[in-house]
Amino acid sequence: MKWKLFANFAEVVGMREIEIEMGDEIKIGDALSNLFEEIPELRSSVIDEKGEVHGHIQILHNGEEIEAENFSLMFVRDTDELAIIPPMSGG
Repeated sequence: MKWKLFANFAEVVGMREIEIEMGDEIKIGDALSNLFEEIPELRSSVIDEKGEVHGHIQILHNGEEIEAENFSLMFVRDTDELAIIPPMSGG
């Protein structure tokens, strides 16, 4: 599975994309857990102390935003692309 990382997340990892091998289908929450096993320094920037994704973080599945309540319901395939987008500010 390909993960795309943006802004400060890419800086933490030192790259904008990372490939993580997984089974045929897993839930998005499990895909996040796999990502944090591979890159533990991302964990605190993405999830809170309850294990939930911070409200200001966007998770995209094949370019479509996913609501946090669907992380345990939606399945992803190894050929899918997930992205983590931090809050954007501008002026």
